[in-house]
Amino acid sequence: MRKINHKSSAVLALISLLIAFLMVFSFGCAKKEEKEIKIGAILPLTGQSGQYGQWIRDSLEMARQEINNQGGINGKKLLIIYEDDQADPKAAANAMQKFVTIEKVPIVFGSWASSCVLAQAPIAEKTHTPILAEAQSPKIRDSGDYIFRIQPDSRYYLKYLIPYVYNNLNVHTLAILYVNNDYGVDQAKVFEDYFKQLGGKVVFSEAFEQGTVDFRTQLSKIRSLKPQGVFIPAYTEAGYILRQARELGIKTQFIGSAPLENPDILKIAGIGTEGAIYPHHFDPESSDPNVQQFAEKYKHRFGREIEGYAALAYDGLYVIAHVLKQCGEDRECIKNAIYGVQNFPGVTGLTSFDDHGDVIKPIVIRTVKNGKFRTLWRPHSG
Repeated sequence: MRKINHKSSAVLALISLLIAFLMVFSFGCAKKEEKEIKIGAILPLTGQSGQYGQWIRDSLEMARQEINNQGGINGKKLLIIYEDDQADPKAAANAMQKFVTIEKVPIVFGSWASSCVLAQAPIAEKTHTPILAEAQSPKIRDSGDYIFRIQPDSRYYLKYLIPYVYNNLNVHTLAILYVNNDYGVDQAKVFEDYFKQLGGKVVFSEAFEQGTVDFRTQLSKIRSLKPQGVFIPAYTEAGYILRQARELGIKTQFIGSAPLENPDILKIAGIGTEGAIYPHHFDPESSDPNVQQFAEKYKHRFGREIEGYAALAYDGLYVIAHVLKQCGEDRECIKNAIYGVQNFPGVTGLTSFDDHGDVIKPIVIRTVKNGKFRTLWRPHSG
């Protein structure tokens, strides 16, 4: 009997020890889960558009650390999981699928490329997972109830740019040379349609593939047509267009889109960028002390001037933090809360969302002067 009791006691002790271990382990895991809230970010971190994604990630990380230092999301640390889509729609869709099925994040920031956002949208809609994208294509506006943008629609930029070009600069004949993707095609179409409504004439319009570096054939045609302006919605290709236009002696008003504000374009085109104009969502020359403080922090941390896409990302993460504090990880609540964001202060101005999930925010017109990006016009400057 004593031997049996001894064995029973040993078994009971072992069982008690195992139960205690499992309780401690389970409590430890639960405690860890309670301490953080994770979101996804899909960006072009490598490839032809990798620089834009790197700028955005740097800014997201700066904002994330600030948010966590201020108490996080109701005491939980905010964590961002990144996926590189290389500006490829298939990769973006795969990343979105991973976020909703494996990581089960409550919201995704990105992507940056319009074609990628459009590839993510059906997955977001099916799984009721909100996306806060940084992309411009007008197609995104009607891509779903869970799709939001922190960057304005391309038509929103052009609403300010085209009247300025036509009325203030007296450009009434135009050539268009645009990148052949969702972004470029939409920019070209919207510009042409609106420009013609004002009474302008488009004398040349042609697409090119992303990554093209030789534009001499197209520019020679443009030179023979002598338009008063050339619209070039493109990425770093704009640098080659501007450089080769100068080499060919083309003297006309070049008009870019928001991606023109890229230091690499200045390096590629050199003096060829002088006088080029473009619409933008960020005014680093604003007298707002919050903007100046942000620009100084960014430069001190990363050793470079603040860039507009980075500024949008910074504001975007603060919007996400704002709704997460209201909703936790409830996706439906997050969606509704973003629709409710109105006049949310940030470094790119006050941010509001319309009933299609599109952002409403100030737009300025910028230019290149003496080799530097400068603000040329603000809505209140006339």
